[in-house]
Amino acid sequence: MSKVIVFVHGAGSAKKEFYKETLAGLTELLGAKPNAVGVWYADLLNDGETKGKKGASLDGSEVENFKAAFSMLVHGDFNSLPHHERHNAAFIMPAQFLAEMIAMDLQQFADYLFASKTYNAIQTRMRDGLNKAIAMGDEIVIAGHSLGSVVAFDCLRETAGNCNISTFFTLGSPLSKLRRLNIRTNDLGAIPGNLGEWLNLYDTTDPIANALGPMFPSRSFRLRDVFVDVETDPIRSHDYFHNEQTLAELAAAML
Repeated sequence: MSKVIVFVHGAGSAKKEFYKETLAGLTELLGAKPNAVGVWYADLLNDGETKGKKGASLDGSEVENFKAAFSMLVHGDFNSLPHHERHNAAFIMPAQFLAEMIAMDLQQFADYLFASKTYNAIQTRMRDGLNKAIAMGDEIVIAGHSLGSVVAFDCLRETAGNCNISTFFTLGSPLSKLRRLNIRTNDLGAIPGNLGEWLNLYDTTDPIANALGPMFPSRSFRLRDVFVDVETDPIRSHDYFHNEQTLAELAAAML
């Protein structure tokens, strides 16, 4: 049975072939190049400003409230970690400074979450990627990073019944924070039971990510949180696609 891996990038200025380096790492581990599809949507996202053509449909107060609330969750999550898990000065930074560190990510999250035109265009790309993968193999592995994990999650809630998905990876996912902000629900029943397993990879020093199990208690499939020690710096700790443990987990899912 052949498998196809679908990569979905996160916020930022991802290049169209963003997944090629990760694919090369997988090829080395597997001994053969796996079938792969990249879902690229960076050209559809705002570049960090609420003004301009792409961001014109966004409500300024809604966006600012979202950014502030998300940033406070980041700060609160860092402060709630046990002292032995606090690696550096990031954990004593003021909330405003942490918000500035992830400002572009937050703007692009808002662009996707609150601008229906952007949301629909990105979802079209995601569905196209899944359809391409369906035509290439029997089983699908999805690896969604950061905002890409939300894009994939939203798509699966609508279309997973048409796919045979063996593993869904969320890497550095903000879904826990979005759930706590009531921007997404914990009703995973909308994702059909033909999803084999959901693996959520997270690092405690990643300002975006959290374990997801506590936020999504009711499910018809296995959701497993996997701690990945990506980095001690809060920005570099969000780079899962270049992490050896991430590559090993992806390779195991492709066997």
